[in-house]
Amino acid sequence: MEREEVLFSHFRPDERIFVERVIDWVNRVANRYQPILTPFLNPREQAIVGMWVRRSPDLNVSSDGGVTGAERRRVRIYPPYMEDPDHGLAFLEVKSTNRSATLLHPDILGSLLGLGVKREVLGDIFVTDTGCQLIATQEIAGYIELQLNRVGRTPVRVKEIHRDDLCSPKQMTETVRVSVASLRLDAVVAEAFRLSRTKVATLIKNGKCHLNWKKEEKVSEPVREGDMISLRGYGRAQMAEILGETRKGRMMIRLIQYV
Repeated sequence: MEREEVLFSHFRPDERIFVERVIDWVNRVANRYQPILTPFLNPREQAIVGMWVRRSPDLNVSSDGGVTGAERRRVRIYPPYMEDPDHGLAFLEVKSTNRSATLLHPDILGSLLGLGVKREVLGDIFVTDTGCQLIATQEIAGYIELQLNRVGRTPVRVKEIHRDDLCSPKQMTETVRVSVASLRLDAVVAEAFRLSRTKVATLIKNGKCHLNWKKEEKVSEPVREGDMISLRGYGRAQMAEILGETRKGRMMIRLIQYV
């Protein structure tokens, strides 16, 4: 028990439930020799799965999000004597029947959730000139194809497409070095998006900020190397590296900004 508590100390308190879920997955594969195919996981969750599987040298792990560089991916944990099988992905294209209408990512996701579709069965969503493409589990694809006929007020048609037809956009990034008063969330976000800490504090408290893909409303939450920050309406940034303390007591950090 003490060893397990030491291992849990490497994760945030709010990650404990997910870590326990991962431990259960790994134990089931190790003890029953049955492969596990997870729902879609964000990059932080994928990393946690990888950490635990590496502690069991007799197990293999693989992931697939449909395209190179996919953010959300399904992970398969399986015994070494099994081949890496299909990850159960389906690929859908959503097009507006109104050529002048533009489909936006938040509206598409909101319409899907409004149908009772859980986020964990949906992968990445790519907005295109004529609509969008999305990746989902094979189990839910037929339901989406039948039930999704509107995105907001815009009528749409959905059809299944081949993996090769996906046209994921390239993500542009920019690396910057900045100094922050501390590694508190409000201080890092203020520098990342060039906003005042007062405004940032309000946005965080109003639930507009996500840390590692989870809503974070505590302005004093510490930001660590590798953490991903998103601020609604402003974009995303990642804490790439803590470079050290300046003579004036500020922290120099390297940020990756997504543009």
